Amino acid sequence: MRSRDTLPEINRLAIVAAAIMLAFALTQLVSFPAQKFSFNFLGIIIAFFLDFSTIITLLTAGLAATGMDWLIHSHQRAEEYQSRWIFLRHWIIPVLTTFVIGVALNTFAGTLLWWVSFVLGSLLLMAVFVAEYNVVAVDEVQHPLASVVLTGLAFALYLLLAIALFSANIRLYLRLPILAIGAMMVISRSLYLRLAKWYPLWAIVCSLIVSEVAVGFHYLPLSPTQFGLLLVGLAYALTSLVTGMIESRVGMAFWAEPVVMLTIMVIVSFIWG
Repeated sequence: MRSRDTLPEINRLAIVAAAIMLAFALTQLVSFPAQKFSFNFLGIIIAFFLDFSTIITLLTAGLAATGMDWLIHSHQRAEEYQSRWIFLRHWIIPVLTTFVIGVALNTFAGTLLWWVSFVLGSLLLMAVFVAEYNVVAVDEVQHPLASVVLTGLAFALYLLLAIALFSANIRLYLRLPILAIGAMMVISRSLYLRLAKWYPLWAIVCSLIVSEVAVGFHYLPLSPTQFGLLLVGLAYALTSLVTGMIESRVGMAFWAEPVVMLTIMVIVSFIWG
């Protein structure tokens, strides 16, 4: 099997990954005072700060989407897509990856963990690009393995996002939308990888459940890692339950995966704590 069958064009992959990580590296060299923005919503004053790191995170999300699109165009089966809008499904996890890297780098700015996050983020970003490239053609041999890897990476990213947000000690009204959007992205992409069809309503419902549970966890004495593990366990269990309902599973085939995964995450979270 030729490497081109399983890897995107190396030059394109290197350019895209380097451009994104270089943008993140600039946050260590360039900065400007954070600008405060506030508005009144139903009598509640909502304020947030916009700084250079936040702008870079948003820009790199756009770079990840366009870069993923560019990589897919180098795939030998790309011409089989009936519409280039179908490529949108391949943007979700790369965009989430840049958000996670951005949040982690902002959280650990000025510490040794910033460099650890930078190196691991670079490797994680390239792994996501390669995995997305390998799920372009559903009838290829590497598709099932790539789907499993991509699903695992998606939930791992959500775990890192939850831990980083909890560690950053930001206000709940800022944390909650990010967690909700992240859960919706991960669950919707995972459902598509499992079922080869979009289920946006189910993704929204599951993300709302995860968000409600996250509000409750916010007021419990949990560590960032416990918080992340419990949320990921719930998100994965909900994804499995939805898959089971759509596939009309019954008995143990329906309950085994979500119950086992949620139980494992709960046990690991308590052991970690």
